[in-house]
Amino acid sequence: MRPRRAVAATGIACMLAAAALGGCSKNTGDGGSDDEKVQQQTSAIATDPKDSQGPAPEVPGAKRGGTLKLMLETDYEHLDPQRTYTVQAMATEHLLVRTLTQFREDGKGKLTLVGDLAETPGKDVNGDCKTWEFTLKKGVKYEDGTEVKAADVAYGIARSFEESIDGGATYVQEWLADNPSYNADYKGPYTSGNTNVPGLTVDGDYGLKFAFKNPHCDLPFALALPTSAPVPQAKDTKTEYDRRIFSSGPYKIKEYVKDTRLVLERNPNWDAKTDPLRHDYLDGVVVEMGPNATAQTERVLAGSGDDAAAIAWDGVPQSLVNQVLNGDQAIKDRLDHVAGPFVYVLSINNERIKDIKVRQAIGCALDKQGILLTQGGDAAGRLTNTLMANTTIGWADYPDPTGCGPTGDPEKAKELLGGQKVKLVFMSRNSEFGQQTAPVVKESLEKAGFEVVVQFVERAQHNPIARTRGNQYDIYISNWGADWPSGASTIPVLYDGRKLGPQGNSNVSYFNADDVNAEIDKASAMPAGDAGPAWAKIDRMIEEKYYPVAPIFQNKHMVLLGAKVGGVFVSDNIGVEVLYNAYLK
Repeated sequence: MRPRRAVAATGIACMLAAAALGGCSKNTGDGGSDDEKVQQQTSAIATDPKDSQGPAPEVPGAKRGGTLKLMLETDYEHLDPQRTYTVQAMATEHLLVRTLTQFREDGKGKLTLVGDLAETPGKDVNGDCKTWEFTLKKGVKYEDGTEVKAADVAYGIARSFEESIDGGATYVQEWLADNPSYNADYKGPYTSGNTNVPGLTVDGDYGLKFAFKNPHCDLPFALALPTSAPVPQAKDTKTEYDRRIFSSGPYKIKEYVKDTRLVLERNPNWDAKTDPLRHDYLDGVVVEMGPNATAQTERVLAGSGDDAAAIAWDGVPQSLVNQVLNGDQAIKDRLDHVAGPFVYVLSINNERIKDIKVRQAIGCALDKQGILLTQGGDAAGRLTNTLMANTTIGWADYPDPTGCGPTGDPEKAKELLGGQKVKLVFMSRNSEFGQQTAPVVKESLEKAGFEVVVQFVERAQHNPIARTRGNQYDIYISNWGADWPSGASTIPVLYDGRKLGPQGNSNVSYFNADDVNAEIDKASAMPAGDAGPAWAKIDRMIEEKYYPVAPIFQNKHMVLLGAKVGGVFVSDNIGVEVLYNAYLK
């Protein structure tokens, strides 16, 4: 399951810039080969309230009935919306919870930011992006028939301040607190004993106001993240909310057996007239947990029984890439294969590996090409030297700072080590991906004289461990997809050390440099449409001066759908299949 939300849409950044500036910078994708060019999307913020009203347009050919099966090797890291930051969980949550805003997509590259719970994508009260107002729609109901109220949205945001409710996005919390250490003062309703979130006020049953000390023109985009999902205080079971969230979407949880299956059924109190993007064509959804990517894809290829109505959601493994790509047209018609926005890196724990020469030696020795080949080579991604994806506004390529090439240079790495004998503890996922990539990492680093101890951990535990400060590991493979295609949703999140806390860190390299932080502050203060080159400059500065991670590749998404699956497409917002138009043929 890929960590972190992904956005592959330059169009979203156009919306952001248009909202703040009335203009847009455009990444044309130049610099790659023709098949690597970044597809340009067209997008808009919905200014007409009618665009935020339901019902969503009907999907041609769709019919009601049947159960969709989703196959995953391991369970979701979190389903608690305030803790969710993995894209398959987000796609599943589209069926279960609603947020203040959301992106409506047509599957062909057009995205529109609309009000989901809110009547519109928000009102910038004074035109300075410091005060925002939202009015909730009337008649949006939970699974028990009670109405969603503004206080529930505010409570959901309040609980996201709790240290125990970790793992989710933190943009809104940091902006409200005006502090990267957002829970330094207000610590959430459990710890502080109240719901008095700084800067957030509730006006009656349907009104919300966000008041910031500094401008945050991208608030409407951040509120499309699950941070803004409503949680009635009486239904909050704290850390146990992961197991049974209270639905405001078209489906509700019927059964959830951790690490085994999740079963969704229709929410009879969901009203399509209030919802601008979702449908409930399916009778239900079953998430089967356990089969690895090979077993999933083989079953969907065979298409026996209910596997014809399944999605092999962990992607086509390297062993089946040629079979799928060279299969008959009926198979190709069921294949989602598009450029993705996730950048995979070998994260180096900078609090353990403090010598930059050692970090550079790690990157110098690493066989990046070998790692990519385990996943399918060019069909699975493109090698990269940058921290940001080429879908990011202002992205600029630059040479590998180590100068050691895509397959590594063990002799040059030895020179960088200068005779040091370095032991590295490598945390790898106990999954098909981890079992394939760990031997390449170990072998290439050991050729340069490193001693590498590989420790496999269960996939669902990998990210929480990596995000815990003081963990016992030196290196681990991580990846990131931007929350919108601005460096503002990559560089500060992953490389601003002032945000580091005891757990739930996105900065899993534990990198912190005062001069980088100063440059981050400068870029963050720039208008969104102008900041692209500044973020690209910081990207290069981090790698050339500090080398906290070794970039490996930017992904290509490849997932096989069952022959009966209809209405499903890869989202330009989150980078995986979205399910709210799904039906069975």
